Amino acid sequence: MAEPHHHRTVGYSMIAVAASLALIGILHLAIGQNVLTGDDIQRAKTAEFEQCKETNFAGDECRKYDDRLVVDQLDSGNKISTEMDNDVTSSGTE
Repeated sequence: MAEPHHHRTVGYSMIAVAASLALIGILHLAIGQNVLTGDDIQRAKTAEFEQCKETNFAGDECRKYDDRLVVDQLDSGNKISTEMDNDVTSSGTE
């Protein structure tokens, strides 16, 4: 006969599956007929970035893009000079 402790584990697994299905159902009710919710969010974020790009990232609402812009400048292939121990070194393409 099977060990009875396995029944407890299977029961917990069934509870986890039921809870995840209930969460999916609640999410479906919240979203409703708008199945493109993620697409709408992405379009809004892209429009906000483009608006900041037009103003050359001036203003407090565009400060969140500062880190991203620094990384983009590093990846652009521009020559970057740094000074380390009084020696000037450069990296990037020429």
